[in-house]
Amino acid sequence: MIQAPGQLTIKTINGRNGLFNVGQIDLDIGQFAVRDAMLDEYSEGVYRGTFALRRIYAGSYQTGNRFVIETRAELAHIWLDNFDERPVIIDEPVNIDPLAEERAAQQQLTQQSTIQPQDESNAQQSLANESHEPSPASIFGELWPLGNVVKLDPTSDRELMRAQINYLKTQLQDGKRVWLFQPQEKIWVKQADI
Repeated sequence: MIQAPGQLTIKTINGRNGLFNVGQIDLDIGQFAVRDAMLDEYSEGVYRGTFALRRIYAGSYQTGNRFVIETRAELAHIWLDNFDERPVIIDEPVNIDPLAEERAAQQQLTQQSTIQPQDESNAQQSLANESHEPSPASIFGELWPLGNVVKLDPTSDRELMRAQINYLKTQLQDGKRVWLFQPQEKIWVKQADI
């Protein structure tokens, strides 16, 4: 594991599966693309601090008539010194949603293995569940009912984490957001005046 000070620039993109964040991290040892699920909690902006990298690896995706190969970093932890949440520009081509990449890889694995009858019924149950809006209790599991402070698990399934983040970002009361993300503590806080 590598720890280094640097700057993480996060950009929000509206993709086929909804909003997602991609990042570009600038460290003394180089510049890397970041596609981690933990970025989805953050707002678009520039974050400065110390970053722990779990690994550095080659990643690729295809978009339109291009095939993009990039050097990616997988984040293990973020310790922020300061941040500036505002729209940013990242000098890179159109990005593919990391969730789409994960689904494609999972679909490829499923096609390579045979589906057992039990697995098939679970898959049909999952499809049935996707046809209607999931309840907050099913999205948050043991975190439900939510207290005044919520800490999400960035190691959970990316699709589940997106659903949790979407719920927290879209809850409004009297036209104001109920939940605000505090990037330095990595927690969601319920607004006291609501």
